[in-house]
Amino acid sequence: MLAADDEGEDHRAWQHGIDLLRVGDRLLLVWGSAGNPPRPNLGGDWPHDVYCDWLEMPAAAGDVTIHPRLLVSRPEAQEPPSAAINSKGVILVTAEDGEDEINQRAGLWNARLEPLRPYPFMIRRGGHSGHAAALEERFLVVYGEGWQEGGGFMNRGTGRDVHARIVDGAGRPGPEIHLARGHRDGWPLVAASDRNWLAVWQRYEGPSLYCAVIDAGGRASAPRLVADGLPIRYAYDVAYCAALGRYVVAGNRGGQGFVALLDRAGAVLSLQGGLPPLASESRVLICAGGDGTLAVYPVAPQGIAVLRLGAASVELLRVVAHPQRWDYMGTTGWFAGETRVLFATLTTQGVRAFAFDL
Repeated sequence: MLAADDEGEDHRAWQHGIDLLRVGDRLLLVWGSAGNPPRPNLGGDWPHDVYCDWLEMPAAAGDVTIHPRLLVSRPEAQEPPSAAINSKGVILVTAEDGEDEINQRAGLWNARLEPLRPYPFMIRRGGHSGHAAALEERFLVVYGEGWQEGGGFMNRGTGRDVHARIVDGAGRPGPEIHLARGHRDGWPLVAASDRNWLAVWQRYEGPSLYCAVIDAGGRASAPRLVADGLPIRYAYDVAYCAALGRYVVAGNRGGQGFVALLDRAGAVLSLQGGLPPLASESRVLICAGGDGTLAVYPVAPQGIAVLRLGAASVELLRVVAHPQRWDYMGTTGWFAGETRVLFATLTTQGVRAFAFDL
């Protein structure tokens, strides 16, 4: 977890990792930061803690005030955090933790943020770069394991293997599920449907984007190629669209964006290229309403792409101009209505949230 090198300062030393959950009528924002405002330890070990705040659904466009409060504070860094909420209202937050070497750890809270199984319990010793999604009462945490020096973003190296564990509602991790071994694989993300999970990750031989389906019993499919020609700096996301029964995978290839629609078995049904490029470490947001199923995502370096999704089709409707320049530390969001989107994004000055009318 070191910061600056000859290629410039790594902005993740300020803040890294952000998530937004719907908890009842409110939104829970969770992010990793070296203080608020962030004070990076450039050239040394990162000091990130996990912060949170409750946000009300925005009634109008404009900036949303954030009042950071500590959720997890331990020696060394806990970043990037990922959060998920299960069908019982139990919240899991997992993070790569720099205390006692590098490990993937987690904690459980109820919907009032009262600890149920306090952080840190171990997901995987030596694990890193984890991400979580909930299916009914259970969570799946996907994570990297091992590291290969050199190459990758800012020549910092890459992950080696990708694994996962199911964690039950009491915080008990199950057996390790092997997703990818024997390559340079890393930065896994996961989304849940009504019956399984889809994990995606980057293979640095290419680089290419791969996926695997994990069923409710913990059985994983063989890895399957989604797209090749990805940039070294990971820019992709996965979400599930219940209205269409499709997984939605957005990313960049060849300097342009793409959106792929996958069925719940992990088969690629369509892939639309030539789209605006997705900002690195940002989410694709989906809303089914009267005008059909819409998807939006932050465009690199500025703007917001608006798309219409069908069961096997993707149509770019427009790119909306916006002054926010998206950094690569993390951006998330939520549809607050059919035409209003709440974005929360990390910057070197702190976290910023704003509502935007499409």
